[in-house]
Order: sequence, then structure tokens, then C-alpha cells
Amino acid sequence: MSEFTVLQDGHSVHVERGLLEHLLRARQPTVYFSTLIGDSVLTLPTLRALDEMFDAPLTMVCPKVAFDLCFRQLGGRLVDITGSPPAGPTLGPPSNRVLDYDALAAEIGPVDLFIDAVPWDVPSSAFARPLRKRLAPKTSVGFPTGDTYDVVVPRDVPHAADLTFKLARLFDPSARIENHAQPVPTSAATRDEVRSIRSALPAGAKVLAVHADTTWAKKQWPVTRFIDLLDRFLARHRDFVAWIVGMGDERLNVGRERDRIFPYLGAPLDLAMGMVADADLFVGIDSCMLHAADLARVPGVGLFGPTQPATWGFRFAPHRHVQMSTMAEITVEEVLGALEELAAEHVGTAPRQPSGAPNDLLSAVRQFHDVAACWHEDEPTPGDSDGIAAKALHLHAMNFGLWHHEDAVRRPGVSDHEVARRKRCIDGLNSRRNAAIEDIDATLLDRVNPNRNAPLHTETPGTIVDRLSVLALRILHTNRPAPQLAVLDEQYDDLCRGLEQFLTRMLDGEIRFKPYRQFKSADQRSECGLFERRDA
Repeated sequence: MSEFTVLQDGHSVHVERGLLEHLLRARQPTVYFSTLIGDSVLTLPTLRALDEMFDAPLTMVCPKVAFDLCFRQLGGRLVDITGSPPAGPTLGPPSNRVLDYDALAAEIGPVDLFIDAVPWDVPSSAFARPLRKRLAPKTSVGFPTGDTYDVVVPRDVPHAADLTFKLARLFDPSARIENHAQPVPTSAATRDEVRSIRSALPAGAKVLAVHADTTWAKKQWPVTRFIDLLDRFLARHRDFVAWIVGMGDERLNVGRERDRIFPYLGAPLDLAMGMVADADLFVGIDSCMLHAADLARVPGVGLFGPTQPATWGFRFAPHRHVQMSTMAEITVEEVLGALEELAAEHVGTAPRQPSGAPNDLLSAVRQFHDVAACWHEDEPTPGDSDGIAAKALHLHAMNFGLWHHEDAVRRPGVSDHEVARRKRCIDGLNSRRNAAIEDIDATLLDRVNPNRNAPLHTETPGTIVDRLSVLALRILHTNRPAPQLAVLDEQYDDLCRGLEQFLTRMLDGEIRFKPYRQFKSADQRSECGLFERRDA
């Protein structure tokens, strides 16, 4: 868009190149800014553009923390308003400083152009209005916040970064925000520290930066879900680690993948934003860290509840926004899916999937529900006995038979003879079922060859497959209310993911297992006549 409309002296005016060009020769252009850290990051492209346009350096009337973090490298002069009244500081550390309007106006000096870079009517606006009156600039520019400016810039674009950038486009309507949207500036020492942190990672490791903390409870996503998300994402991406940044105390390194999760909570803001800029992927709430990732073009997932991603979300980097009316409604599955898409599209990584025999085993497990439904119409038929998928389906057929023999025994009025006959069938099927579990484990070990030095996992893939088989049959035959069925479905999904993670970690050499012989058939144990001597 090459032009837009503003209010100048109460009249609607189309802004075209050259209309306000004379203001660029102002001897002391002064910019007022005082909101939150995230707004400082969003305002950075605008101030970069203004700094390039004006002949004289900008005087920045803002809290020192915003100047030091975002604006110092612009080369302008700082007039610190940390602790500005009436409601205390909105940005920066707690301060007992009392600011005097007249003293502050004297420190700023003569002002021929005053630009209020805060596009919203926020508490700090109550401080800006009397200050501007004392400064008595020749020309004032601002947004419709209840004050009276010579040039009023309308709030008619959704994203906060684009809205603020309209201040730059006042003077050059052809200016493009993308040309000024570079990462948050950091010092050479900070960049060296980020490189040192990165170089300590294993060769080829990729980084997921995570920001979870906020002082606004409505923007919080449950910590337990962040932990679950990290466990599931890192389990599927063995080349990733996670850096946790922010000022809170959220302990996210307590899950299964905790050894690959590194907390940097409380790190200086410039270091934290430098780490975010050096990451390969980002996930977090609406925050300054999200905006820092965005300026650095780090692909990211933003989580939104009470705030709108159209205004506060990603603007420059590849991204996905996950939005619900409340943060509690956002599921781990939705966020994980968004991360997976970005990782595949922009980071060049996809979740490692077990191949060969492990993949065949997973493929068979995913058929358990459907094949059991079919077996109610057609008898199970033996498959290729050499394939591990066929062995898993053979185990499932044993459980299918056991389930229905047990059902038959429980029927009202069944005769003792029928119970005895069914019991012998159950014993035979149980013996074959145990052999099928051991056969799955032995076949998998023969075809995969796990790391012999890895920690031993006492549960085996065969026993997990057996549990999945029984759970699939329970789901298929349940007459429970919907909430209970949902619990069973969730348990099945958890167990299926657990099997996939088990196989992935085994392939990566992180764990091993060995087959456990149960020796449970009748001819493999001694008989005990205890209950022949007791009344059962």
C-alpha cells in the first residue's frame, strides 16, 4: 500500500510521498514509548526506520530497560522515564523514583516534533499527555488515544507491528516493515555466550526454544501440558534438545526427556532473546520471546487464548497459531501437530519412525480394532508366520479367542461340563498366547540387534503388544458410558505411543530388552494339590 489516510489538524488527509517530508529535518525529533517488553520488540522495526529517515538523532523518552534491550544501537539519546506516574512503572524494575514534569521537560529540551509511539490507550498515556503539553512541540504525531495530536494515525490494520510502522510510513509511504524487521540487537559478548552455549551441544543437535511463563494467569498454558509436549516431541526427534527461557520458575525438565531439556530461566533478557534467535524452532505463549523469535525468522508455534494472534502473533517467520477461547482448551495434540508441521517444512527434520520389523509391528498393532471387528464375521486365518506383523496378529487372535471363551463361561445357566470344556480351551490358548509374546520378542531381537551396553528395560515389546491387544478388545466390546470409553481410548493412545517411543529409543541405542520366558504351560510346572484338600 503506497498511501493511507490520517487526520491532520482535524481534517482527513491522504498521505503521499513528500507530504510530511519537511518533518524529517526536525532538529530534535522526540519519540515517546512506555509499555511492555513485548511492545518494545514490536516497535523496534518502526524505530529503526525512523532512525534512518531523520537527519537528526532521535531522542527516546522511554524506560531504560526498553532502551538498553531494543533501542540503544539506534544511536539516539535516552531520557529515562522508569517509574513514570500515575500508576508506577509499566516497564522495567520497581522504582521509587518521582518524576517531575518540569524537570523532565527541561532534560528533554526544545522539541519541534513529538511522536507518541504507543498505539493503545494505556495507563502510561495519562503521563504522556501533560508531558507533551509542557514540551509544546511544533508538531505532534500519535494514535487515537484520547489526546489531541496534530497528526492522528488511525488504528486500521490488525497486527501491532504493522500498526506502529504506520508512523514510519507517514514520512515514506513506500517503506516496508520487512526491510527493518531484523533480530533484537545483542552485544558481541552476548553473541559469544550464545555461541558457547550452542557449541556445548552434541554435533548436529537442533534446538527448540520454549517460553512458558507469564504474569497474566489467563495467558498461561498448563505446565503439565508443556512437559507432555516436550516429552512427545523430543522422543520423536532425537536430534533436538530444548532450551527453556523466561523469567518464571516453571520446571519443564521433569519428564521422560528431562536430560535433553535445559532451563535458562532468569537469564538476562538480551541473552534469552539471543538464544531464541539462534534456535531452530520455537513454541510459546503470546510474549516478548515470541516476538523475538518472529524478528529472527525462527519458525514457531504461538499459543493464544485471551489475546488475538492477528494482533499479537507471528508476523514474519513461518508459523502456526493455536487459538482457543481459553488456554485450557488448547490440547497437546494440537500443539504437537503444529510443531511437527513446522519441523518437517522448515527445519528439515521429521519424527524418526521405526523402520523394518519395528515398523511392521506398529502397523499390525494399529489394525487390532478393525481386524477384531472383522473376526466376528469371519474366523481368524493364519498369516505369514515369519513376519513380525503376522506374529502380532496371531497373538491378537489368541486374545480374541480367550475373550470370547471367558464370555461364554460367564453366561447364566452354563453347565459345569461346559465350564470345564471352556477352561481347557482357555488353558490351551493361554499357553499359545504366552508363546506368541515370546516369539514377538525373539523375532524383534533377531532383526534389530539392540545396543548391548544400553540400560535394560524390563517390559518388552511383546508384553506391550499383548496389553494393546486386550485393550483393543475391551474398547470394541465396551458398553460403558462415553466418558469411560474416552478414558479407554486415551489409555490405548498412550500405550501405542509408548510402544513407538520404546522402539525408537531401542533403535537409537538408548535402551535394550531381553525376552523373558514364562514357563506357564501345564507341562512346565509341578502340580499342587492344595485345593483338593480344601473346600474351594
